[in-house]
Order: sequence, then structure tokens, then C-alpha cells
Amino acid sequence: MAADRPVKRKRKGSGSTGQGGEVLLRQRTDPRSERRFEPKASLELALTLLGMSVAALLAGAGVYGQWFRGEEAGAHPAAPYLLVGALLLGAAAGLFGQWSMKPVRVGDAGVALENGPGEIERIGWSEVTGLLLSESALTVQGGGTVIAVPLRAHLAAASRVLSEARKRIPGRVADIKEDALPAPDDAAGEVRPLEPPQVAGLHCKATDKLIAFEADARLCGRCGELYHKDGVPPRCITCEAPLR
Repeated sequence: MAADRPVKRKRKGSGSTGQGGEVLLRQRTDPRSERRFEPKASLELALTLLGMSVAALLAGAGVYGQWFRGEEAGAHPAAPYLLVGALLLGAAAGLFGQWSMKPVRVGDAGVALENGPGEIERIGWSEVTGLLLSESALTVQGGGTVIAVPLRAHLAAASRVLSEARKRIPGRVADIKEDALPAPDDAAGEVRPLEPPQVAGLHCKATDKLIAFEADARLCGRCGELYHKDGVPPRCITCEAPLR
């Protein structure tokens, strides 16, 4: 009788996609990525810049006409009106104009807004408490932080945020219609790798155990929730993804 052949089983690697019932538990050092979206220039921004430019020209003409025409010529009678017009136009552009939009990032680490060089405001998927869609913006709420993604300047980013949220935290977007935004464009945005998260000193979501060493951390591959390696539940407490 022929000997039975051993059956090789495919190992479930960390960071799997969850297709076919695979677990979604990740190591802290598993590769992660996100997309960076630059804002699209808008008509409001162009009008704001034009208004400020005109205000600067009026101010320059008014200052020259009021004080630099020489003693013989004297101040120009229109100079005060030019100065007042420059002040009003500049104030209107400053208060009601639209200034440059900030880049938006969407990916494994959640939704982020670039406030400046090296300054990133981020909401992780596990921290999201709700998403609100209006005519002008998609707003992400969570952890005492709110990030509004304007649709005119960041439609591609907003579509990506909504699509990722439906996959990762579907319970938070149940009130938004399926076709509320266009499907995300895979060609939009610059894909960038993410650094491993800094988790030492944080606590396990399931057991509240302190994570004293980075190597003890485990992450949900769907929502990014944090667990201690000794306290990983069968399913993620936040998004119910299978973890073991």
C-alpha cells in the first residue's frame, strides 16, 4: 500500500488581507502604506489671490498718491479712496477667501492632514467615531480631533477615505449612501510607505495591559487597533476582524 502523502498547508502570514477567512493580525514592523493627495486648484483660491493682488496695487498707488508725489504736486485727491479700497478688499479676501488647501493622506494608519513640514494631524481608523458627508466636505470625527476633507479641492482623497472606511469600519459609515461619492481612482495619489508605529507605553485594547516593549505589540490589520501579544482576542474589539 502506498504511503499517504503529507499535506502541506499554506501558512497565514501576518498582515494578510482577510480574504478567505485569513487572520488580520499584524506585527508592528509589517509593511504599511498610505496615499498622499495634493489639493486641486479651485476658482475660489484663484479669486482670493487675485483680490489680494489688487488690494496690494491699490495700497501702493494710494501711498504714493498721498505722501510721495512731492510738495509741489501735493496729495492726489483719489489717494484716500485708494487706501480705503485696498483695506476693504484685503480684509474681505483675508476673512472670506479660500487659501491654499493642505495635502491629505489616507491609508493603513487612517486619515491625516499635513499642517506643515513634519507636522501631521492624524486620526487612526480605530479612533474614528463617525463620518459626516455634506455638500462641501467629508468630515472624519474621532479622538477629540476632526478632519474635514473639502470635496472641491480633494474629491479623490474624499472618495478614498469613504472607500477605506467602508472596508475597515463599516459601522461608522452606515448612514452614508453607497453612491454618495465616486469610486476611488487607483491612479490618484502618491503611494508612500509608513514607518512602524510607536506603541511603547500604550495599553492593550482588550486587557489594558501595558505594552512595555515594541516587540510585544500586535495590530489589527483592518482598523489598526492595538493589542498586547498575550491578550489578542479572537476578533478585533473595534472592527470585528478575525485575529486568530
